[in-house]
Amino acid sequence: MGMPFSLASIVCMARRGDADAWRALVARLTPWALGLARRKLPRTSDAEDAVQDAFLTCFRKLDSLRSPDAFPSWFAAILTTHCHRITASRPTAISLEVLDDNALLPSTGRTPEDEVGTAQLLAACDAALAALPPHLLDVNRLHIRHGLPIPQVAAACGLPEGTVKKRLFTARPLLQQQLARFRGDLLFRVGYLPISDHLLAMCADHLLRGRGLPLLSRRYLSWAALADDLTHGRLDAAFIMAPLALSLRGAGAPLRYIMDGHHEGSALSLSRLAGRRRVMGLPGAFSTHRVLLAHMGQECSGVSNLPTLVVNPSSVITSMQHNEIGAFFCAEPWSTKCLHEGVGHTVLRSADILPRHLCCILVVRQPFADRHGQVVADYVRALLTARDRVRRDPAFGAAVQSALTGIDAGVARQVLERGAITFDDLEPDAPRMTAFARLAVDAGVLAEPAALPGFACPDFLPAPAP
Repeated sequence: MGMPFSLASIVCMARRGDADAWRALVARLTPWALGLARRKLPRTSDAEDAVQDAFLTCFRKLDSLRSPDAFPSWFAAILTTHCHRITASRPTAISLEVLDDNALLPSTGRTPEDEVGTAQLLAACDAALAALPPHLLDVNRLHIRHGLPIPQVAAACGLPEGTVKKRLFTARPLLQQQLARFRGDLLFRVGYLPISDHLLAMCADHLLRGRGLPLLSRRYLSWAALADDLTHGRLDAAFIMAPLALSLRGAGAPLRYIMDGHHEGSALSLSRLAGRRRVMGLPGAFSTHRVLLAHMGQECSGVSNLPTLVVNPSSVITSMQHNEIGAFFCAEPWSTKCLHEGVGHTVLRSADILPRHLCCILVVRQPFADRHGQVVADYVRALLTARDRVRRDPAFGAAVQSALTGIDAGVARQVLERGAITFDDLEPDAPRMTAFARLAVDAGVLAEPAALPGFACPDFLPAPAP
């Protein structure tokens, strides 16, 4: 095969099974590929192995290449992946700054150099990475161990940058917990959901990163998973719907109610499909929304009397698009997002049913609060600081929520600027909780009021200014 053929045409022929074309392609690109590999692998034999493996991978996946013109960049990304695989198999040093920048070193006021040798920290990092689920391993190894920026990680792994960011975010608490266990450090594990009700948890996490509080925020997609971890001590605290917290406390979970997470903030949306299914999605059996629907009674019987289905908040729009549900009642920003995408329209907001109603609260496990009361108090103070920041700058809150959940920042900001959710008067209020528990019993959400004496605990709030 002579030189008049372009690289793209050779690739096209190779894709059609022309063995001579493939051999010509390998011959043409090998010198360039070896040069690229040697910049990443100092040993010639390693570079040759990486190039050979990269060509073999390309040959196997040639049908997945969308454009023959993209072959060089596609091959380079695959070659880079093989180079990093070989590098990862060799003992190497690691930058402590990389771990610190990614919030993987718990901040305890001590520098890692003071207490942990580089070799020990490297071994701990390797062990923490090895414990990750397979789909998170390569992305985090390239970013954390080898310091590659996100665009290069995306190119090396053949993934969109958004997917890389999501996998890094998902792995961060897992890695942080593993490294904290290695160092014997304290972690304050707080759970939340990707909803506007829990915005203060997201903003506090953002503001506190690297600021000394041993916080490990964990995002959950379902209330059931969060409640299970809280019950079994895999979380120390959580933002949780009040009826669910009362149910767990009634079942013996040692929880203290230390702060309201917000007030109001939910909406009921109806599908625009003409043949919409007469089923309403709700976030759980022990939800604030069941209490509010019962309180609403016959005033909106066409909606409140619909059969219900438990649907996680982040899945309600997809469920409505598939006509699995014809309506949903859950926390923002999902109703605003539903309206924004033209999937449904808002029927009413929770504030229209019961103004200033209690919904999600912050609870902490009693044993942790007894041992580490100052940590809890510092976290509450950070939440109030986040509240004040969101008040002054809704765009900040929207940007944080977008970065941590993938929700469009414009949608998140619209929820805040419309005042659909409020963060005022967050002190734990025993009479307010007692009244709400009574509503939950009347609604049939709770069989009986949980043991309320001592549940509300204002001890961790900052002292009022003189």
